[in-house]
Amino acid sequence: MAAEPTAPRGGRIERARQIESRKLARRSFLRVSAFAGLSLFVGSMTAGFLGFFNRLKPVGFGGVVTVAASRVPAPGAEPVRISEAKAWVVNLSGPEGDVLGVGGTGGIMALYWKCPHLGCSVPWNPGFNGAAVNFPGVVGWFRCPCHGSTYSRAGIRVFGPAPRPMDTMAITVNGDGSISVNTGAITSGGTDNPLRAVSYNG
Repeated sequence: MAAEPTAPRGGRIERARQIESRKLARRSFLRVSAFAGLSLFVGSMTAGFLGFFNRLKPVGFGGVVTVAASRVPAPGAEPVRISEAKAWVVNLSGPEGDVLGVGGTGGIMALYWKCPHLGCSVPWNPGFNGAAVNFPGVVGWFRCPCHGSTYSRAGIRVFGPAPRPMDTMAITVNGDGSISVNTGAITSGGTDNPLRAVSYNG
């Protein structure tokens, strides 16, 4: 009976090399995977720790912006632009700005200056006469320069393509007469905007 031919010695060495190479590649992959997993775990734990202790508290827009009492307008005065909050602070005198008659009694409010239509910044136009938008005798309106959307002092839309009144931000009145505007707490504008005004005796 004839003996089976044996594989050349060089072929056996090459196969052994390939097997060892695969083992090394597998070990390297497992090592890299374990390191990546550990890095992700440590990173998420660090982020959670910092978040728990509030070290990542937002400053400026997105967080709470304190407005000094000296910057808060008097009742009925022109709205004040607060750049760091991207807001207009308005101090309504009685039903001022309540052009729809929902029962506003005055107070302070913060209006997000972004137009609800396409996001243009809405300026205060102190000389604009309401006669042009069917409110004769009322002078001073927020008027978007992009498409003409027009809003009362309380942010009520009376003209233009905007889908709703100007959005409002939550306000807290502090003991020293300053106010805290929470720019992270924005509420979609509504016909009840004048009712959102907060009493202010600063």
